[in-house]
Amino acid sequence: MTQPANTAVSRRTALASAFAASAAAVLPAVACAATSVGNDAHLLALYQQFQRVSDAIHAIDTGVVYKCGTLEATQQESKLETLLRRDDLLLKQIANTPALTSRGRQIKASIVLARLPRAVEDFNLDLSSEEIQMCLSLARDVAGGAA
Repeated sequence: MTQPANTAVSRRTALASAFAASAAAVLPAVACAATSVGNDAHLLALYQQFQRVSDAIHAIDTGVVYKCGTLEATQQESKLETLLRRDDLLLKQIANTPALTSRGRQIKASIVLARLPRAVEDFNLDLSSEEIQMCLSLARDVAGGAA
């Protein structure tokens, strides 16, 4: 989908759209993990909202592409911008919410595994850096079979 040149969407927000596509492949795998509530009730509620927003972004990204400048394209861009901002906010809220159970940690690790490699590429970071590799290794360990 092509964004108009005068869009107010930040690079980070725009990249969330691409991240949502990769997250869509991983997040359903941990959906069953979100069924237990326990001490992570708030985190799990945020995750469920995050998953719905990610699914909506993915639907737009893989759906009909309208001709630039049409009313439909403008409406779609507006909806996507709103979803991307919501996605960014939910991701920040999830990051700031401690995971108190193994299920909560699995959810957070799965999100990291889905998004970090793409962020590294899109922001021209070095995927082979020790810090990034340590983060991915930890996320794989925590996610276990969920990722």
